[in-house]
Amino acid sequence: MTERTPHDDAAPGSREPSKVHTFDLIDEVPGVSDGADAADPDAADPDLKQPDAGKDQPDEPAPREPGRVAIALAGARTAVGRTARRGGAAVRRRLPTTRRGKILLVGGTASALVLALSAGVLVNAQLRERALLATPGGVRSLEVKPTEQWSVDLENPIAATLVEMPGVLAIAGDAKVRGVDPASGDVRWTVDVGADPHCGPSTLGNGGPVAPADPLVCVAASGDGDGNQVVTVIDRDGAARTRELDPGAVVLPTDDGGLIHLEPTGGDQEQRPVVVDKLGAPHLPKDFVGPDLTVRAEDAATGRARWSDTVAFGAPRPDSCVTYDDNAAPVLDVVGALGWDLNGSVLEVGGCGVSAAFLLDGTRLDDPDDTADPPAGGVDTASFAPLPDGGWIGPDAAAADVTMPNDVVHLPHGATFPLSGQVLLPWATDGRDPGLLLERVGIHVEARSTAEGEAGARLWSAPDLRAKLLLARVSGTAVVVDERGAVRAVDLGTGADRWTLDPEVLSFGDLVWAAESTIFGAFTDGDTLLLPVTADPSGSAAGLRLLAVDLDDGSVRWEIAQDTPYTQLISVDGYLAQITQQGVVGLG
Repeated sequence: MTERTPHDDAAPGSREPSKVHTFDLIDEVPGVSDGADAADPDAADPDLKQPDAGKDQPDEPAPREPGRVAIALAGARTAVGRTARRGGAAVRRRLPTTRRGKILLVGGTASALVLALSAGVLVNAQLRERALLATPGGVRSLEVKPTEQWSVDLENPIAATLVEMPGVLAIAGDAKVRGVDPASGDVRWTVDVGADPHCGPSTLGNGGPVAPADPLVCVAASGDGDGNQVVTVIDRDGAARTRELDPGAVVLPTDDGGLIHLEPTGGDQEQRPVVVDKLGAPHLPKDFVGPDLTVRAEDAATGRARWSDTVAFGAPRPDSCVTYDDNAAPVLDVVGALGWDLNGSVLEVGGCGVSAAFLLDGTRLDDPDDTADPPAGGVDTASFAPLPDGGWIGPDAAAADVTMPNDVVHLPHGATFPLSGQVLLPWATDGRDPGLLLERVGIHVEARSTAEGEAGARLWSAPDLRAKLLLARVSGTAVVVDERGAVRAVDLGTGADRWTLDPEVLSFGDLVWAAESTIFGAFTDGDTLLLPVTADPSGSAAGLRLLAVDLDDGSVRWEIAQDTPYTQLISVDGYLAQITQQGVVGLG
């Protein structure tokens, strides 16, 4: 997959010949073995030493009669050879002998080759589009400025959320979920789910993409006024199943029809005020021992347990055990202080003296024997997260300096290697694996191979690239936000600069470190990158801008200015949909 190639002076931006990284679209042709010898199968093996003719040979035992299997194989081989010779003769007999006939044959062969090549290009383009549309940020076309194609009115759009299902846009709001055709806006089905539904995983927030929910799991108030909850599981065709949950259950839906329960068990769970010092820092009661945390996954529709694990209470930081009341006074509240982050296939949980990370199949990612409550010393050393092409990353517990962020990469083919910094995870991709990942080391960027057999090998280094965010990894190009405020594109194969977007286009100014709060996602059709950005990063004016950047040269293809800062924008099956003041609109 990955190789070093000689320097090509014609290649744009190829700075260091020894650090060129190339990508092979096709590794091998099915059915054709590498280096296969097409010689006659009856030919003698050249590695076997043959006796010289005419020389006396020592007496040897008489050869045994061939077995039935050998006779059958010999017969089959003879028949195949005879058929091939007859077929070749038949073809030769049908070849034209006249000059005109040969010209027509050559023309027909050329036409066939053109048709075959065209078909191959078409198939490759279809495969690329299929891979692109399978990504959460893939869009069918961004060549021209999109316009409103359809709309669905909502009573309370601000409280609604958009969730992608396979081929269906799910609109959760107004105590129901509507399944909408993302192309036409037709409402296929409607399911009542209860007040204030939490359906997930949703696209709220920014950063990495969210996988489609299949089926969709929604948790809402039961409506009995006692604080009870119900969970509703909705298939892509609108079929739904509902059941009640235990009172006070802390749950979160997953994208595979699951439900995660977080249950503090044992220990001191009493909610009460805490003492603060002169600096306002809270102090826990003497000899305080908090509860362990049971993390349990179940099938949301049936309640059948999938897996369960217990995170032992460790040495807590006081601020991880408190919440604040209406008067801003700190309160010891181990249940209310629970936190979690569900990022694709990786679940992180944390709270008062507890911290852990899991894959959704129950695999524990952190060290269960380490009861220290990370991040150690209050410094965020790193986090757990899934890689877009499979595998996951986590903090390097063996790093010499725990105050510096260092990741360990775990690839799907089993290779594991530590980094000198942190992985830059793309917000949008084209669905193709480039065989590498980008790593921020100090203030510069390096590329590491993910290919089997050379995983972790350093491919190139870009000392002048100070990437803070990786917005997109598309068509051999990485688009990053530089800490100086510019959006920059670099060649994934070499690290060479391709273009730079003027910082004034996004109006970061001195607020580049708040870029994650001003860019609300990334979408691409493979040629253009769409960025929803706040109209005014300083916050003095409301509004949103949809900015389309040409991936080839960094020029702004088009821009849409919106008066309201509704940041929920989603792509379903390649169609864009967005929350507005009135409801949801389809853009195309």
